[in-house]
Amino acid sequence: MSSSALTTSTDNRTDSGVRRRIISTAAVLAALVLALAIGHDLLHMPLQVSDSLSLIADAARVPTAWQAFFSHLAGAGYFRPMFYAEIKLLYDLTGGDSLQLVYRLFHALLIVAYLVLFVRALQVRDALTLAAGAFALTVFVGMHTFLGGVKEIYPTNHFLQVALLALLALNLAQSRGGLLVDLGLLVSFTVASLILESGLLVWVVIAAAWMAGMPGVSKRAVIGATLLLAGYFVVRFGIYSTGLPTVEERSTGYLLETLSQAQIRERFGDNLWPLYGYNFLSSISSVLFSEPRSGVWRFVRSIRGDQLAPRHFIWLGASLFSTGLLVAYVTSRLRAGVRRPVTLADRHVVVFAAVLVANAAMSYVYTKDEIMGTAGAFYGLPVYGAMVYFLRRWPASPRTWQATAFLVVLYMAGSGAWAVRAAGVHHVLRSEAFLQRNDWTQMERQWRENGNWEHYADQQPLVRRLRDEAVATPVVNPRFVPGWAERVFDIYY
Repeated sequence: MSSSALTTSTDNRTDSGVRRRIISTAAVLAALVLALAIGHDLLHMPLQVSDSLSLIADAARVPTAWQAFFSHLAGAGYFRPMFYAEIKLLYDLTGGDSLQLVYRLFHALLIVAYLVLFVRALQVRDALTLAAGAFALTVFVGMHTFLGGVKEIYPTNHFLQVALLALLALNLAQSRGGLLVDLGLLVSFTVASLILESGLLVWVVIAAAWMAGMPGVSKRAVIGATLLLAGYFVVRFGIYSTGLPTVEERSTGYLLETLSQAQIRERFGDNLWPLYGYNFLSSISSVLFSEPRSGVWRFVRSIRGDQLAPRHFIWLGASLFSTGLLVAYVTSRLRAGVRRPVTLADRHVVVFAAVLVANAAMSYVYTKDEIMGTAGAFYGLPVYGAMVYFLRRWPASPRTWQATAFLVVLYMAGSGAWAVRAAGVHHVLRSEAFLQRNDWTQMERQWRENGNWEHYADQQPLVRRLRDEAVATPVVNPRFVPGWAERVFDIYY
């Protein structure tokens, strides 16, 4: 080969590399735009009274984050010591001042990292994958499970952190690997497992990624994570005997209603296996079809109650489109003779399936959209791969103009429905902000009635300061929101 030909080949590779970097950067920028918009909403949301105030007051009483960590190693049914340590660490950053800003800023930064990690896992490299990546972002944000990562305003959102760490593990698994990557995987699992019970899903991601042949996961990383998993069980159930949650602790959705603890026992008695099976299957269905929601078949209930609205068809239509796309992809690959993961899309299918089943199994006692947040975060990955797969095959697939027109309308309707769901996140957050601010105006009266006011007598200056910050937060009054918004966007918050 001549020197001029070598130079031309090198230049082409350089141009191609620059083009890929530009496109991948554009995808990250798109994620940042969405993340910053959601972060803006979060910064204008007061802290929750019910889920935040007592936790912050308790954190103020504990001398150090280490003590907060160790004091919560022994619990009843739950094992979340890192969660309480984080609340204390953020409290200590300001010494109790501007707490609403600190906790909400931390939440917003988590959202930024969350969306960026998702986009990086897509590996956007050209114009076609960039277009499909934009669709994947709307699926990621539009998932109803995503709302659990933003509307559950604990001082630090543990559902969000677990899903984020699971995506971090996936990104590491897709890297070139090495000792530092192995260490990162082990740290991700350790932190996630100490924040929330569903943090064990990070082990599922590591194991499934290794089985799927992702290059960044070594055998030693899998062995190390498995040893840590075994250590988790020894510490939690052997040393501290925390046990597992029971049906007596909270209500759960079942078919068309929400059952209280007493109703669960009345209906199922001592044989709870039918309930466990229902929770498992309904959790899987919730991710794939957006029904049921927290165990309740809201679409069916709306039909029976003559309360159907456009939002019901938008949820169901969007999920049928994306899940149908995913099923069509798997079917096509199997018909082509593929029996083991070959492409990144194949590997994403394997990891998503493993996370979905494991996450649903963790919901056996009671099902809740927020609990399925990690499976929901991984749903958009194989859907993106399926979209890219069919778009690449589009020019080579002969079809009539009628079939082409039908597919174009189908793709536009499906992607449009997901875009509406993603836009609805802002509606939900603004509605929540108004409700939460109003809750603070009634906080003192309610705390005096339930005894919390006396219990936290030493923290009353802190409580009043938090209340004043919350009440002073400017929020949008629902009276100024167009009436059609409640019919189009999600209202089950």
